[in-house]
Amino acid sequence: METTRSGFLNDEGPRVKFCSRCGCRIPVTSPYELCKECMKKELFPKVKEFINENYDVNEMMISQEFGIDRSIVHEWVTEGHLEYRKRLEF
Repeated sequence: METTRSGFLNDEGPRVKFCSRCGCRIPVTSPYELCKECMKKELFPKVKEFINENYDVNEMMISQEFGIDRSIVHEWVTEGHLEYRKRLEF
């Protein structure tokens, strides 16, 4: 009887993936090389600056500009770390 290995296994056992900055484990399915905390430290200031410099941006635009998942941007907004710039009305 031949057994097949699931996609999360390799010849040495379960595949694991580590953050390239801090070394903590991240999901194998993550398309990123950084954990959420390191990503926040690296990208958050750039995203915040982008929002401050541009009117009428949304999560999708930020996601495309920085190549990150929209859910990460949404998380930063809902946690109160980011706030969209409001256009001043005269």
